[in-house]
Amino acid sequence: MGGLALKNTFTRRYQRDEYDALEQEVFSIVRKTFKRCDTPRFFASKESFGDMDLIVSMEGFESVSTDNSGYIRTYIEETFKPNEIFHNGHCYSFDYKELQIDFMVIQPEDYDSNYHYLAFNDLGNFIGRIAQSMGLKYGQEGLWYNHFQNDQKVGKIMISKDYPKIFAFLGLSYEKWVEGFDSLEEIFEYIIQSPNFDSELYQMSNLNKINRERNLKRKSYMSFLDYIARNHPNVFGPEYDKAKVLKDASNFFECDVFTEIKRYEYEHAESAYAKAKFNGGMVMNKYGLKGKDLGEAMDYFKEAIEEQEGNYKQFIIQKPIKNLFIIFENVMRHKVTHG
Repeated sequence: MGGLALKNTFTRRYQRDEYDALEQEVFSIVRKTFKRCDTPRFFASKESFGDMDLIVSMEGFESVSTDNSGYIRTYIEETFKPNEIFHNGHCYSFDYKELQIDFMVIQPEDYDSNYHYLAFNDLGNFIGRIAQSMGLKYGQEGLWYNHFQNDQKVGKIMISKDYPKIFAFLGLSYEKWVEGFDSLEEIFEYIIQSPNFDSELYQMSNLNKINRERNLKRKSYMSFLDYIARNHPNVFGPEYDKAKVLKDASNFFECDVFTEIKRYEYEHAESAYAKAKFNGGMVMNKYGLKGKDLGEAMDYFKEAIEEQEGNYKQFIIQKPIKNLFIIFENVMRHKVTHG
């Protein structure tokens, strides 16, 4: 959050020594309840901190919904007694001893990937741009591929959470990541020295609206752009054949990307066929239902079919169209008769 999530309570920057002491205090508190927690790594010469990012594993709490159960919020209120809590997704920001704590609750399978992605300021963000140039995605869940069909995303295929292999595939030294970095500039050079670095990848004009607005607020990202302009303004990376990248990734990580692609395409085709065969527009034209009445009728019909037959989509696919309307009418009569 960059220390800016809390609007109604006082927080301040912590100097390195007092931050280190508070970090150990927070660890000792949180580890009484949660099995794993940590803060992302930062470069060695960092002198002050506007917040503390705290990664907390929900191991042992899998049955607790982190979005709506209230468990995490209650835990924070009772344990840290903050003046303010701001909840956004899986992150709860609150004040503790005048420092903003970003308490990020993470499912166990994504704990290590969050630890890697959030390390060293915006390094994960920079690596993500390299992956995107190759047609892949790199983020808080690892390395994956989003498959699109007719400009519509139809599937997300996980490729790997093996970080030594991920870094090697993206042209980066995992050994250097483990060793760490002394300064922000050393992080910048680490990315720039990758054979896959392209200075144009990071320019605001080449980002979508969401990333552009987000990165404009991030000091380290803007510093990176300034560093590129001063030191490496015209570095052009390779142009990738995205299909070849997928084939290489499938072999390198020993994952069957192409079978998964076909599965998603098959499921998407099934869904498209079912929607074309029987849909709200057809019901509206035949029975004159509109708006809320139409929506409630379609929802009731789907729920009734799933209760009786199991899979609604397969039911629609397998039945003749004329039979579907007869069944729909029977279900609606039952609704009127029995409420």
